[in-house]
Amino acid sequence: MSTKIKKNSEGKKVYELAFLLKDPSSEKAVFDFLVQHKAVILNQSPVNSMKLAYPIKKHLSGFFGVINLEADPENVKALSSSLNLSADVLRFLVIAVPNVSAPQRRAGSPEGRKKYSEGSESRKMNKTESANSGSSSVLSNKALEEKLEEILK
Repeated sequence: MSTKIKKNSEGKKVYELAFLLKDPSSEKAVFDFLVQHKAVILNQSPVNSMKLAYPIKKHLSGFFGVINLEADPENVKALSSSLNLSADVLRFLVIAVPNVSAPQRRAGSPEGRKKYSEGSESRKMNKTESANSGSSSVLSNKALEEKLEEILK
C-alpha cells in the first residue's frame, strides 16, 4: 500500500489539527492562530465538551475540536509553536493527512468478512460432500436405526 502526503501545486500540504481547549470561547484563539500563520481551513467539526480520563493541567473536562487545513510546512511548525505557548490550549496534535492510493481490504472490514465467510461456507460444503461421497447412499432415520441395532448386537 502506497501512502503519500497530499500536496497541491503551491507546495502546501493538507493537515488535520485536533485540539483540546479549556473553554469553548478559546476556539476563537485557535482560528486567530490559523489566520496568523496563513492556513486555509478546509473543514471543521463543532467543538464538543468532554470529560477527561485524567486531569490535564488540572482540568477534568475540556472542549475537543478537529480542523482540516491546508498550509505550508514551515507555517505549520510556527503554528505548533504558537499553540504550544497558548494558555487556552490544553493539548493539540497536528498530522499530515496521507493520500492512500489503493485501499486494501482487511479481514475486519465488511467486504473482507463477506469474502472470508463465503470461503468458509464452501469449505464446509466440501467437507460434507466428501463425507457423503464416501458412503454410497444416504440413510434414512429408519435405516440408520436398523444399522445401529445391527452394530450393537
